[in-house]
Amino acid sequence: MALPSLIVTNLSRAKRLKRRGFNAVLTLEDPACLQRYQLRFHKKPAPEHLILRFEDIDDDEYDYALATEDDVKAIIKFGRKHVEHNLLIHCFHGVGRSGGAALIILTDRLGNAEAALETLLAMRPEAIPNLRIVRLADTVMRTDGAMVTALNAWTARTPSVAEFRRQKRVFFEENRNLYAKAAAL
Repeated sequence: MALPSLIVTNLSRAKRLKRRGFNAVLTLEDPACLQRYQLRFHKKPAPEHLILRFEDIDDDEYDYALATEDDVKAIIKFGRKHVEHNLLIHCFHGVGRSGGAALIILTDRLGNAEAALETLLAMRPEAIPNLRIVRLADTVMRTDGAMVTALNAWTARTPSVAEFRRQKRVFFEENRNLYAKAAAL
């Protein structure tokens, strides 16, 4: 099955690609994102642009600005609306949030979480999908945990992924002041 162009990347590359003629852009950014770290389209015609704001935190137990089921539903709806279009998905680093969103969209399109993860990693080898949005998507899409299962199997065979997640959590624990609390929104 040939898919239209789907690019998963970081903010820096997304800014360079913005003139490439994407039909749609999905931006996932920090809730308090500074203007200089935003990708916006000011010239017409502009692609349809969905901007979602939440922290790249994998764990559910924190009272921070985490992804919600509504965010996941918006990702799914946007992906379905642009199934035949060129779609650019990006977050700041092009790893967690954009990786998670792309995995959700690819799983929805391909109907198979393992194939979706393989496709994502072929497109963006540095992607390590955000676990929170993937868990939420498994619930919303009623996949019986297929995406989380695929991620867990990949993590078990790829020690660097487990180490990345560990370091990400340590960074969060040591730098909570950098993250937006849920009540602050």
